[in-house]
Amino acid sequence: MAKQPQNRKSYRYTGPVTPLDIEGEPTRMLFPGTSYTGLPEDHVIVSNLIDRKLLVAEYGETAAIAADIPVEGA
Repeated sequence: MAKQPQNRKSYRYTGPVTPLDIEGEPTRMLFPGTSYTGLPEDHVIVSNLIDRKLLVAEYGETAAIAADIPVEGA
């Protein structure tokens, strides 16, 4: 089994469905209740979403607990 890098943060997105357009990468859609890794924290859009608490960092047990939280409208 391949080892996962330990320095990658996981973020759970809590906002509405929205495109994330980062130069040099394919545009991806962010969906509510979904976890994302490898997001560049220094990117203006990502840092804005973090500041607005639409991207919430997940750590260890928090990530497991957050996975059990139901998503409204799902």
